Amino acid sequence: MTRISFVIPCYCSEKTIPIVIEEIHSIMRGNTGYDYEIILVNDCSPDNVWEPIRTLALHNPHIFGISL
Repeated sequence: MTRISFVIPCYCSEKTIPIVIEEIHSIMRGNTGYDYEIILVNDCSPDNVWEPIRTLALHNPHIFGISL
């Protein structure tokens, strides 16, 4: 099985990152030949983007969060 990694820098994206994640999940559900991971990187964002990253990572094994 092929593994795809999505690495997403999250800067000022507190409100938009859940939407992006849902779009990725929606597309990947239809691609059964692939496994995937989503790596969300808090890139020293001035907003509170780390909270949605943490929440998403806690509830989904495909998501990993990194805070710089």
